[in-house]
Order: sequence, then structure tokens, then C-alpha cells
Amino acid sequence: MLSSTTVSLAASYTNLAMFNGRVSPLLQYYQKNDGYKSEEFNALIWLPNTSSIWQGTYSNLVHVKAMSDLAVAEDNVFIEAVALVYRAVYMDLITKIYGDAPFSETNQLEEGIVFPKYDEQKEIYETLLIDLRTAKEMLEGISGNEVPVLEGYDLLYDGDKDKWIKFVNSLRIRMCLLLNNKKGELSVDVDAEFQDAAKNVFTSNEDNAVIYYLGTSESNSFSDGPFNNSIISFSERVGEGFLDSLRQQNDPRMYRWLRPVERKWDRDISTETTIEYADPLGQTFPIELLPYPAGYEDLNTDMYIGIPIGNDVSWTGFNAGPYANSDEPKFSPYLSRFADMYYQNANEYVNRKIITYSEVEFILAEAAAIGAFGVTDADAHYKNAIEASMDTWGIFDDYVGGFDFNDFYNQESVDLSQATNKHQRIMTQKWLSMWLRPEPWFDWRRTGYPNFVAPYKADQPALPIRFHYDTPNPPDPQYVLKYNEAVENLEKSEFVQATSTDDHRSRMWLLQGTNMPY
Repeated sequence: MLSSTTVSLAASYTNLAMFNGRVSPLLQYYQKNDGYKSEEFNALIWLPNTSSIWQGTYSNLVHVKAMSDLAVAEDNVFIEAVALVYRAVYMDLITKIYGDAPFSETNQLEEGIVFPKYDEQKEIYETLLIDLRTAKEMLEGISGNEVPVLEGYDLLYDGDKDKWIKFVNSLRIRMCLLLNNKKGELSVDVDAEFQDAAKNVFTSNEDNAVIYYLGTSESNSFSDGPFNNSIISFSERVGEGFLDSLRQQNDPRMYRWLRPVERKWDRDISTETTIEYADPLGQTFPIELLPYPAGYEDLNTDMYIGIPIGNDVSWTGFNAGPYANSDEPKFSPYLSRFADMYYQNANEYVNRKIITYSEVEFILAEAAAIGAFGVTDADAHYKNAIEASMDTWGIFDDYVGGFDFNDFYNQESVDLSQATNKHQRIMTQKWLSMWLRPEPWFDWRRTGYPNFVAPYKADQPALPIRFHYDTPNPPDPQYVLKYNEAVENLEKSEFVQATSTDDHRSRMWLLQGTNMPY
């Protein structure tokens, strides 16, 4: 039960921003060039029932409760603590996506509770902060470091108690920073929780909470690998702004994440030719060079090309020039596509991250920069965060001739000491480092950084800040009653045009009174 629950937990977090996840297009990591619901994704048309997160999370919480009940019955303190942590991670995810949510009355069918109340978000977080501290104390109370877990069941740390404690504490400081703008309204001392946790958090990439794909069957393989997707879809293409941000700072991670175009316009040749291009990581690609066509003024001649944010599905020939109608749009060779590793059953760099050392260092850097929780030395934490991200993507191992991180860091666009707005720079670099992960959405909501511009086709200039609740079932009046109570606690922003407050631009408690992100 522990192993399957761990996989489900990591998948729930990862899927929010991975392929077909709603959050990555908002974060401008990618756009869809063609294919299933392209316009919905690109224009951020978030409708009710567009996500299975609600149902999936509560289904998984049933398994977490079963794991906890069994642990209590067997007096297994380790598993009991892990279950408490997993419940906290799931509830943190569900409440920061939706707002108020069922919590204290869930999984109580035997007590006759079919339609649990929606707990207020403030009360949920007060409980979660205490639960995570309790889990940490339970783990600390176990004698010795190695806990008795069957081989292969603890997929995160193989029974290493010390690493579990670091994991819990890292989750605690993440949650405390999320709550920083609202900590004055909480009955729990958020500053004290952060300071206690920060004493023992992740200190290297060896601590990362990551689940790897095995690639031996459909169930343990990446969603776009051959086991799960026999026809490769190239409809996801990197967002132009994200790619430009990487390119402007000569960021080598772009070569890990992306392929160059297959057909490249060239102003210096008169006949088509094929070259072998070697990127800085030693990967080679055949590239067709095409003479720049007469009559076209704005074709992109770069080796790596993204798609504009808010791409209209009618832009099927983007950057294709005279060949605009000769290729199926999603196979366009005139745009960069994701690296081959994203179409394999398993790859060491494609995994499910819950929280990493790099993120922890970004959290500490931000806390220091804004004067929170008594943290100091924002520059050192920020530099560690970027360096750790580079390491997880194999940049130091594979960069041809060796990668000089100090040269990279000393660029005016990267070095924190040269930033006019340190907070903005930290959040921007965190966004770049957390490619295809959902946490930058929650960061942007509470800080306003990076300063995203809504897609040109979006129905509002404001980006979504929450998901709609699942549509209530009319024959269930008790459910409708509980749903309506939760909706009443939301606050309409000036961008809500609908009659209902259950809108993706309504403010949950986390954002009320903060003037963030708009």
C-alpha cells in the first residue's frame, strides 16, 4: 500500500503541469500547436469538470486513511507518520487549487456522513501545519535511523528516517511561505513553524523527493511513452516567452528540454542542404537548412523556436513560410519540439517531483529577500538553487568541455546582486528552474512574479487563480447545500463576469486581502 500510495501522490502533483495539465500553458511553459482541445489550453478556457484532480485526490485519500488505520492497528509509527504527511500533501494541493474543501468529515461513511462539509481553507491549513509538525516529531521519536520497511516499498527513501524528516521539514517551509501573506489570521505561529523546520531541510539533490518511471509496463511508464501512447503527439510546443528567457541568459537546460527545429531558415544560402548540428550537451541532430524565401519578412531563423502565447489553432503554418499548408500542423518541423526523452517509457530526467533541494533553496532565498522568518543570505541560497537545478538535469556531467557555472551566474541577467528587484529575480529564476511543475502557479498567485501577460485570445486580461469546483449533482440537495456554503466564502475579483462566484478568477481565502496577483 505504501508504494502505490506514494506513486499516486507524486503523480497527482506532477500531472497538474505535465502534458494535458492546465497549469503549464498558464505558466507559458508550452502551447499546443494543434490537437485535442488546443484552443482551450492556449486561451486558458478553464471550464467546470475539466480536471479529475478533485475525484482523484479524494479517492487517494481513502487509501491514505486505510494505510493510517492499518499502521495504528499494527503500532507502526513510521507508516502512521507517513500517512499523516501524505494526507497533508493531498489536502494542501486540493485546497490551494479550489479553496474550501471537504476535510474533517471525509471518509466517514460508517458514521453516516455521505456529504461532508467543506472546511474553511484557513482551518485546513491550521490543521496541516500541526499535522506536519506532529509527523516530524513521530519520526524523530523512532529509535535508530533505518525503519523496518519491506524492500521496494518505500520508493522515496527506502526507510531512511533522517531523509523522511528532511522531507517533512521541507514541506513545512514550503507551506509556511505559501501562508506568509495570511499568517496574521492563523492560530498557529507560522514564523515558529518555519524556523523549527528550517533547521533540518534538504541539503543536496540526494534528498529530493522524486519518483522515477521504470518503463516496464503501462502502469510504471511515462504517459507519452510507447506503452501508453502508440502514436507520438508533437502538439505541445515550448512557449515563445519561456524559450526566449532561457536563450537570453544562455541557459544550457534548454538543450536538455528541447530539440532544435528540423527545418531552419537561413539567409546565407541559396540551395537546400542538410547539416549535423551538435548542441552543447553533445547531442546531434540532422537539420535541413532552407534558403530564406523572398516575400517573407518575419520568419524566425533561430535554431530553437517557440510558439507564441495564446496561439490560435488557425496558425497552423507558423514560421513555415511558403510551406505553411504542406505539413500536418502538429508535426511542424519549423518549431522546436520537446526532447526525445519526453516520448520514452522511462528516462532518468523525466520523473515525478514532489519537492526538491533546488526548490528548498529558492524558498530560503525568497524568505531572506523579503525579510521573512529570520532567514539571511538570499544571494547564497539563490545561487545554490540554480546550481542544484543545473545538476539535476545533468548539465555538469554532459556539457561539452565542462560547464562553468560561475560564468553563467555572473551574467547581469542572472546574478542576484545585480538585480534591481531581488524578489522578482528570484521568482523568475524559480519559474525557469521548475519547468513543467505546478508550484510556480501558486508562487505567481501570491507574489505577482513573473509578470505574465494573458494570451491574446483569453476572454480576460487576468489569468486564472483557481479551479472551478466540480459541478454539483442536482438530485443531491445536501451536496448542493455544502457546495453553496463553500462558494459563499469565495470573493469575486473585478474580472469575474459570471453570475456565480465559483469562477477561476475568484479569490480563495489565501488571496483575499492580499491584492495578489491582481
